[in-house]
Amino acid sequence: MSTRVRRIVSVLLGGMLVLPVCADAGGGLTGGATLPEQIVQEATLIQSKISGAERLVEQIQQYENMVQNMVTLPQTLMNQVLQPVDQLYGLVSQAQALTTNAINISQQFQNLNAGFNPQITAEYSSQYESISQGLNNALNTLIQTAGLNPDDFANQAQAQQAIANAMANPNSRNALLQGAVAVGQQTTASLTQLYNLTRAEAQTEADWRKAQLEHTTHQDELNQTGSQMLFGSNPLDERITTHGGTLNATSNALTASVN
Repeated sequence: MSTRVRRIVSVLLGGMLVLPVCADAGGGLTGGATLPEQIVQEATLIQSKISGAERLVEQIQQYENMVQNMVTLPQTLMNQVLQPVDQLYGLVSQAQALTTNAINISQQFQNLNAGFNPQITAEYSSQYESISQGLNNALNTLIQTAGLNPDDFANQAQAQQAIANAMANPNSRNALLQGAVAVGQQTTASLTQLYNLTRAEAQTEADWRKAQLEHTTHQDELNQTGSQMLFGSNPLDERITTHGGTLNATSNALTASVN
């Protein structure tokens, strides 16, 4: 996300709750979670955000249809219309964080499994970055559609007032709501792509780990066979030992008979 888009998102988020995701390469979604658990948690979070994006799109579309021919809006209705738009900004920010976290989890796997092809990891990371850029572009389009300049906002109150002013104008309001619907649809598509990509990478890694385990098991079997041939029992030794025991027993029996 560009600096100016991050700025407007952070301003609009204000005190909203954002998912606690870790941005450093060694972190994860939940402290102490194993790598497979982190992947499962990531996919579960993405699924929940897809449902949230779909609901927001429906809400914004309903308000768009409701107020498109209204010259003025009562303040209570204005607040209702602004709420899903603000929530949408928060959801986009969370989607951005989830793409970053997917890259972190991918890098963790690479760090723990040096034999895994780093080009595969790089390709997945590139696709995650592409998803993030798509969300960034959608936000840029919405901000431009609303006629707002993020660099003009020094704090949350100024940003909210600028949006409220744009919503007060029927032409700006309609364009803003239409743009918000487009962002919501893009967010839904991006999250769906992120979910599918995360599952695909998890399967790729699982297949690689399975192949590594099979290779290790096969190598262990070969090593065990080799050790038996070098240091284990030999069929010829077993025959000598058996026959020697028989001869000794026969000799003892003859001695006893003579005595």
